[in-house]
Amino acid sequence: MNAKLKISRRQLLLGIILVPLASAVVYGKDQAAEDYVKKIGGEAMALAARGLSPKPLRQEFDGLLGRHVNMRNIANFALGPYQKKIPAARKDEFYKLVQSYAAALFAWYADDFKGTDIKIISSANQGAFVLVESSIDGKGIGGTNLKWRLQKTSSGYRVADVNVKSVWMAISMKKRFGDVLNKSKGDFDPLFAELREADGWWN
Repeated sequence: MNAKLKISRRQLLLGIILVPLASAVVYGKDQAAEDYVKKIGGEAMALAARGLSPKPLRQEFDGLLGRHVNMRNIANFALGPYQKKIPAARKDEFYKLVQSYAAALFAWYADDFKGTDIKIISSANQGAFVLVESSIDGKGIGGTNLKWRLQKTSSGYRVADVNVKSVWMAISMKKRFGDVLNKSKGDFDPLFAELREADGWWN
């Protein structure tokens, strides 16, 4: 396995990135948001427990992200100042690659989602979002703490970002994508190439 790719994945899901919240957190209880997180967490646990080989598991996580996560907003945020510079003709391809890349990350660390129960620790309003803290307990490698930043929509909730072991996915992607684009002086080809390399992680 390419060592550089392994480091990139660990930076995204297992590294420690402490990021202050952008707006004040008002603690309370949002039962609907908590129920939604239990639903998503339950789906992720069920996928992790199925024992699928990596590529089919990645496809299943891709479907889960498509149903529950606002990946387009995450992808746009991850581009930072380069958001307005991506060629319009390549945007749809970029969104698809980012979702597939994120699904590969979740599939790679599926053991972190193995467990017997997802427990809600707290829920709180954070401006236009609801922040829900949870943990997956039971089987696996000692439990996984998860934070979910949910966005209210007319039809319920969508996940605006997810935090696994102190790492926010969108912020981690922004750092990685920025590093690649800064190095390439704004050429998107190397970033697209890195996103596609997720196809070969299990080869």
